[in-house]
Amino acid sequence: MTGKRKFLLPAGTGFLFVSILGILGVSPAFAQTPADGGMDSRGRAFVAVLSLAGEETEMIRRFHNEIVESVTNLQKYSPRAVSVPFGARIPTDMPPVPSLANGARYALTGGVYPGEPAGEYYLQLWLWDMTGSTMIYTDDLVYDDIDEAMESVPGLVEWLFSHIHELSVETPAADAWPDPLFMIGVRAGLSQRWYIKPEERSPGASAVNLEGGVSGALRLNSLFSAQLEFLLTRDVMVYRGLEDSPAGPVLKNKKYTNFSLGTPVLLKMNFRVGKIRFSPLAGAYAVIPLGKTSYRDENGNESKVSWSVSNPLGFTAGFEGAAPAGSGMVVVGLRYVTDFGLTSIDGGREYRRNAVSLYLSYEFGFLEGKRLFKKSAGS
Repeated sequence: MTGKRKFLLPAGTGFLFVSILGILGVSPAFAQTPADGGMDSRGRAFVAVLSLAGEETEMIRRFHNEIVESVTNLQKYSPRAVSVPFGARIPTDMPPVPSLANGARYALTGGVYPGEPAGEYYLQLWLWDMTGSTMIYTDDLVYDDIDEAMESVPGLVEWLFSHIHELSVETPAADAWPDPLFMIGVRAGLSQRWYIKPEERSPGASAVNLEGGVSGALRLNSLFSAQLEFLLTRDVMVYRGLEDSPAGPVLKNKKYTNFSLGTPVLLKMNFRVGKIRFSPLAGAYAVIPLGKTSYRDENGNESKVSWSVSNPLGFTAGFEGAAPAGSGMVVVGLRYVTDFGLTSIDGGREYRRNAVSLYLSYEFGFLEGKRLFKKSAGS
């Protein structure tokens, strides 16, 4: 084989005849109508193999049969032989008329021509992409022995078709993102809190406190989930100020420590970016006082006093980011919290809490992929 040698044959009246056939919609001797998209039932692309040009009738017959068999042996294409009327020839620099290909994805044209030395011949083939009527590749086989040439035809055909570069569309991998019906988690974190008296414009005391607890979430659909939490929180307030005494103003410190149980009920929106889940959330919570407030005066004396909350409800909002880790998910969250009511200690000191919490949790899923509501038979 030699590289991309072309012989330009005169179109003459033969090509004019083929063109007229194309205009009239006549398709000579195409044995079978191709499937939609130029593919057969096995997903193999149809190839229209047109009769070879030339006057070497016996050589052309043998080459044509071998070309059809070689295309079949590639196991990716479905050849269909097309007979061109005698005298009609396809010019080497133009694709065949579409009606001759009859909807095939590709077409093979060619011819057998005598060489300059006596006894030498050329078998030249052209492979066309009929979608855009463009040439994919052309090459020829020079021979002086027809039997040896026949042995080289499969290689020539394979070489031509190796230049077809199909656009491969990769099927995306199955989404392995966990989608359980229930999620149960444990969490712990830090909460920066500010304690504001009713008459204050800015917090009179603040502290960083620990908090932790458990959570349970129910997936409502692919976007929303509802979450209930039980959080044990500690508040430590230290008030410093001047108080009058017989000896004059004295700087005194008063420390209050109490525990409470928070029960947030949240609605979450779950968005996924790759393997990461982002969840804006908002909801309300109730505060349940636990035990009494521990009070320590400026002299270090400690005592227990009662405390209460005028309105135990509050509002919280924030967002979480989660990623798969092991058999569950690691969650990092940031939240804002504010009480609706006032906390009263021993019927005297009152304050309202505001807080920003940063926490880390680990969640486990149950009933993977289950639905909250089953679809009815008619839906």
